[in-house]
Amino acid sequence: MSTPRVVIVTGGAQNIGAAIVARFQAAGDTLICADLNEPEAEGVTFIETDLAREASVRDLMTRVEFDFGHLDVLVNNAGICIEEPIAETREEDWDRVMAVNVKSTFLTTKHALSLMRAEGAQHPAIVNISSIEGLGANPLHSVYAASKAAVAAFSHNTALEYGPYGIRCNAVAPGWINTPFNEQFLDRYPDRAAVDAAIEALHPVGRLGTPEDVANTVFWLASAGAAFVTGQEVVVDGGRLAKLPLPAL
Repeated sequence: MSTPRVVIVTGGAQNIGAAIVARFQAAGDTLICADLNEPEAEGVTFIETDLAREASVRDLMTRVEFDFGHLDVLVNNAGICIEEPIAETREEDWDRVMAVNVKSTFLTTKHALSLMRAEGAQHPAIVNISSIEGLGANPLHSVYAASKAAVAAFSHNTALEYGPYGIRCNAVAPGWINTPFNEQFLDRYPDRAAVDAAIEALHPVGRLGTPEDVANTVFWLASAGAAFVTGQEVVVDGGRLAKLPLPAL
């Protein structure tokens, strides 16, 4: 029987993050949720962390080192999005999105690397959550898209620099995932059934994604089954980006 891995999931209290926590827990791993909000899941170590502040991230890793001595998996999932035209986006909003989505990924990676090289670490892996919006565009999401493209680029460099130390790093780019945030967005439309049908038609698989779809991919990338996979951005979008648009005929 394999030894349980020590896993940090940022933003693990809700949505995709909670699904990622549950997937690793199901495998018997030891889960640490780094978030401002406490997770509902039982058996998870919650460490309140402001991921955009280096002092807070340093405290997180110090606690992990004291409690566990090493780190096997880091999942950088925390993220926020704003909807504004570029001309109306405030500097402070740009800075906030970049801090939560990009700076946090940098800070957690920076301070996790020594723990992933410590004695006892098992095939260490970092998985960062990017987005298909770093590869294509949705209206009003310029800041979010820029931040997620940055996460993917940072993942490539992490894989390059720390591969020689046995640390792999990949990104997962989700497409439309059925989360409460997206549910609220869709509920604004009066004919919800028509909207659901239109969005589902964008996906060759014929449905929207679930948080578990993303969690399963993250889990695989952190597993021995992906031991030769690093520096990649894996798209989990039900084929949406592969589908070229056609006019109504």
